[in-house]
Amino acid sequence: MQDVIYLLPTVAEAHVTKRAALVGILGAALARALNDEHSRRWYCRLIWNAWSAEIQGRGGLQVLAAQLARLDVDRQEWGELRQPAALLACRVKTTGTHMESE
Repeated sequence: MQDVIYLLPTVAEAHVTKRAALVGILGAALARALNDEHSRRWYCRLIWNAWSAEIQGRGGLQVLAAQLARLDVDRQEWGELRQPAALLACRVKTTGTHMESE
């Protein structure tokens, strides 16, 4: 999880021809970290939406990184968090950080 958090800002800096591959790699890494392989596309969409918000000046990648960092802390504090992916989905939905595409 820490690797994804650390690398999220590079999505904004990545060359246009490399960005999709980077998002795919980060989405897959996030799915693995959360033991939620079947939702890889959802994580990729979450990262794309965060990037879109970032280029619109809304700090989307920072917001997503903060949500992931909080989830990582929760996983450590709570020990066996049964559904960390569900907690993330709930948080990004309720805080508006899911940044739906228009």
